[in-house]
Amino acid sequence: MVSTVKCSSFDRSMTKTDNTQDISLHIEEDANLSLEESLYDFFHPGTLEGENAYWCDTCQTTCQAAKNLSYTCTPTILIIHLKRLILGKKIQTHISFNTTLDLEPYVTPGHSSLHGRHHFTPWHERQWALHSNDETRRQMDPVQ
Repeated sequence: MVSTVKCSSFDRSMTKTDNTQDISLHIEEDANLSLEESLYDFFHPGTLEGENAYWCDTCQTTCQAAKNLSYTCTPTILIIHLKRLILGKKIQTHISFNTTLDLEPYVTPGHSSLHGRHHFTPWHERQWALHSNDETRRQMDPVQ
């Protein structure tokens, strides 16, 4: 994953690459968002300001900055963690998802997502269900 932060004062960008294979998505109470919508929110460019302002080495101060996340190559295995606890309270909001997940919109322009076989294995109704891009599906025994 590539994180790019651009200082608004000096028009300077800092890019950091991380080989992460997991994403933690905040789930809001009563948000009624799908997994795809939550991913869109996660990757949507944002502004760092106020208490979350960016420390710029050039400015030598905190300043407003634009932040963007993207992939140069999608990970072989991607774990999506749904953060469903807020101050000890469990969020019961249902998160809908499909058996396929398109990560192409979150890939840096000029790069392409990983090609080949893609599998999606959700935990559903106390069982693991394997879905692959050749449409074969089978139930797997849950881990005890």
